Amino acid sequence: MRDKVRVYFSPEYFYMNKYPAFFVFFSVAACLFAGSVAIVFAQRPEDRPLTPAAPVTAEFRFDFGGDARASGMYSDERGHGFDFGSKVVRDGDCVTSAREGEPFFFSVKAPEGNYRVTVTLGDSQGASETTVRAEAGRLMAADIATARGASVTRVFCVNVRRPQLPPPPRNAPGGSAVHMFLPRESESRNWDDKLTLEFNGRHPCVRAIEIVKDDALPTLFVAGDSTVADPRGGPGGNWPTQLCQFLKPEIAVCNAASGGETGKSFITGYRFDKVLSQMKAGDFFLIQFGHNDSKPQWPQSYTEPGTTFKAYLRVFIEETRRRGATPVLVTPMERRENKDTVGRWARAMREVALAENVPLIDQWTESKKLWTALGPERVGTAFADQTHLSNYGGYLLAKLMASGIRKNVPQLAPFIADDFMAMPPESPEAPPAYLKQSPGQSSGQSSGQNR
Repeated sequence: MRDKVRVYFSPEYFYMNKYPAFFVFFSVAACLFAGSVAIVFAQRPEDRPLTPAAPVTAEFRFDFGGDARASGMYSDERGHGFDFGSKVVRDGDCVTSAREGEPFFFSVKAPEGNYRVTVTLGDSQGASETTVRAEAGRLMAADIATARGASVTRVFCVNVRRPQLPPPPRNAPGGSAVHMFLPRESESRNWDDKLTLEFNGRHPCVRAIEIVKDDALPTLFVAGDSTVADPRGGPGGNWPTQLCQFLKPEIAVCNAASGGETGKSFITGYRFDKVLSQMKAGDFFLIQFGHNDSKPQWPQSYTEPGTTFKAYLRVFIEETRRRGATPVLVTPMERRENKDTVGRWARAMREVALAENVPLIDQWTESKKLWTALGPERVGTAFADQTHLSNYGGYLLAKLMASGIRKNVPQLAPFIADDFMAMPPESPEAPPAYLKQSPGQSSGQSSGQNR
């Protein structure tokens, strides 16, 4: 009997016995049944992939010398105009602040994405000096001076984002927006539905603005806590806020850092999901945590340096690589007392970078050299308190970060401006003039969560 069964199901029997049509029919029917079952299950709503968002085009051009559309205050109905109570006057073919020493703001309602911005600066009636910032204070061009009648053009890239997330499929876990636990964070210019430019300086003069959406631009994403986040307001900020001035106009910075975050909470609070929703191949992701991770008194967000801290870093690394982007680990800077308050987390980050073959910028080591060079008499000028940086401290670390990118991240190094001048940490520069400018409108970003 076993011989008959073996022969009956052998290929020779299938092709040569007297009932080949029966077996062909049976096999085809089985395949069709299996395929139809798979198709039925694949059509469940929760199994369908999300439909990619259609690309959105947006272009804005304003000539302040003769374009009537360029005058007036911002409103949702107009979708553009001077903003945040700005007081401006027309000065020949440009606009300038009506109050000496005060900045003014211009906003356009803009869809989420990356934008290439071109500003033309100068005054036909006299000399001008202008500093340009975007969104919540990202420094794009500092102290641009023009002689009477002259003009100059500057180009830079700006990222615009919203707190909303693509909704998860039905029955799938997930959230619909970034979780914001800090007071007034939702009011930040980083999260509104506008692209905002700030013009500051001794005599800021703007002749024209052009804003063009360009989602082919690569994005430099940044994750971290309040030692990394964009400022609450004012002329300076942390290193990502001041790094933009050292970049070529070929990449946009999206600073997703926020006060109080740890490597764990950045994931559980959907901030990482927001980054991933915008990330594409060719982008970069700089990851700096440690200050709040070191707080065991925060049990829901604490991470232990030898175990969970490393595990969350690996989540960032692998999810970034899956999307064809480049992860970069940045060790946390040391606090003002210049001891070893976050050294265990910095050393753990070094170990992960080595094990996972990830570029590393060792800001912890460089910051300790910097604070030592400033000495006990001057190190306080770099800090607002024991943990948070002053505008000057943010500038110094921005210089070190640009050098670290050029030295340790070969894929990102070409985006550093050709005229960038490196600063050895042992020789800190004096504060630049723009740090003395009067503060701009508050951006709503709290910066007091790390201690």
